[in-house]
Amino acid sequence: MTMRRVAAAAAVILLLTACAPAVSPSPSVSASGVPSPIETPFGTTTPDESEGASPSVSAGAIGTSYTVRAGDTLSSIARAWGTSVAQLQAWNAASHPSLVTDPNTLKAGWVLVVAGDPGTTPLPTMAPTAAPSGCRAGNRVAAGAQQTFSTVPNAGHGVALTLDMGGRLDPGIDILNLLIANHVCATIFPTGAMAQTTQGQQVMAVIRAHPELFEIGNHTMHHCNLVAGGGGSPSAAPCTGVTPTADFIREELTDAAAILEQLSGQEPVPYWRPPYGAVNQAVRDAAASVGYTKTFMWDIDTIDWKPIADGGPTAQQIATKVVSNARDGSIVLMHLGGYETLDALAIMIPGLRDRGFLLTSLSDLLS
Repeated sequence: MTMRRVAAAAAVILLLTACAPAVSPSPSVSASGVPSPIETPFGTTTPDESEGASPSVSAGAIGTSYTVRAGDTLSSIARAWGTSVAQLQAWNAASHPSLVTDPNTLKAGWVLVVAGDPGTTPLPTMAPTAAPSGCRAGNRVAAGAQQTFSTVPNAGHGVALTLDMGGRLDPGIDILNLLIANHVCATIFPTGAMAQTTQGQQVMAVIRAHPELFEIGNHTMHHCNLVAGGGGSPSAAPCTGVTPTADFIREELTDAAAILEQLSGQEPVPYWRPPYGAVNQAVRDAAASVGYTKTFMWDIDTIDWKPIADGGPTAQQIATKVVSNARDGSIVLMHLGGYETLDALAIMIPGLRDRGFLLTSLSDLLS
């Protein structure tokens, strides 16, 4: 009799246990309360209401994850978390394979791994800093006689930041916004072909909106090697099998000029930069015959066009090279599509200003 009562009681307990609601696991550790990665020198982007009121940052076994919000780019996320675009692509290749081939497929709401260690928080935002005495752009010199510059003599304590726009354009908009936020003047050398692309037109619109900071020079129409032939971007077709004649060189410059003026509101004459730095006297003579008498080379090459995976420099290496080697009148060669250029500039700008340099345009150093 006693055994039957014990069995009955056990059955009741089992039944009650089966009917009880499941207990939710404890929430994962979150980084709420820390500055959002979107709060960069470019301003704060508010996500759509349908996407939630704030971004989500969480720490898990695989590291720290972040929920993408409106306005984010892969480069801005990499910058905020102190990593690289390539590393973000590697961490998230399985969950978001499209990012590996095209970072622009990033969408609000995606959850990305942003750090290898759990509990990582965003880096502090670099606050905009004012130029020591202000900079100028657009006050370009007259055509005059032919001159080729790798540095600008008698320029005072200034450094010219120049950015070529002849190929890849990620993260060009972010780079320009960083320069705007920090009141840095620069000279941009677009090709006509890249200026006509969707990204290129966006870049040119920013340049047009800020003539006080940005001036343009001509980088030809198709980025052909004007000495040996070949090259070309985004297609090699116009350059392949061509022996560049004086007429070919003139056409490359005048075709590009019409597009650049239309999109930027600026005439690039007399400034130009030969693609690949390939130039000789015959090329200079052909360029000068259509008004391009100021040929701009450089004394500091950042090699920012080469990704780290292929042996290219890190952001810190670029910044160290520029800050350490800059001198009065230096011309720094960078690219709007440079892989680590955006992060390098965030280090480079305060580093050069700490050395007392004015960061400005070529026109400002020449005038």
